[in-house]
Amino acid sequence: MTLNPLNLMYRIAPRLLSLHCRVAPFALHQTCLEPVLRRIFADALAAGELDFLTGRTVTLSIPDIQWQFTLTLRDEQLCMLPVVAEPDAVMRADSTDLLQIAARQVDPDTLFFQRRLFMEGDTELGLAVKNLIDSLEAETLPKPMLRALEIAASGMSQPG
Repeated sequence: MTLNPLNLMYRIAPRLLSLHCRVAPFALHQTCLEPVLRRIFADALAAGELDFLTGRTVTLSIPDIQWQFTLTLRDEQLCMLPVVAEPDAVMRADSTDLLQIAARQVDPDTLFFQRRLFMEGDTELGLAVKNLIDSLEAETLPKPMLRALEIAASGMSQPG
């Protein structure tokens, strides 16, 4: 059986991403991702839909790539922090599942009931974050980013 190069890439991508996440300093991740998150959530932030995060922390844990980070709202800005000792809530899912959520190929409730998306800590806070993510429209993402997410989510979710 020959392996398609694209399928090979999808199979090794989580391992490469895991290596990157362990080696690259948090500041690099923060510099790259924080502006993207701020852009994605700009309308929600302007509408006050992120106010529930003021002074609260939600850690996103991605076990398959051994990476996690924390989100909060400071000075009316969405901020990405390294993991905090005692976050108010923790959301945990593998990278493939998070890609599918971001690409709007699966809704968070489905993953939650399939026990592929986990929430710990302040359930109300976790549900508020989940509902916010679920309410995002694909049009809020830059078209190249949405297309890249769709391609990655489709490829990574197919059997290798």
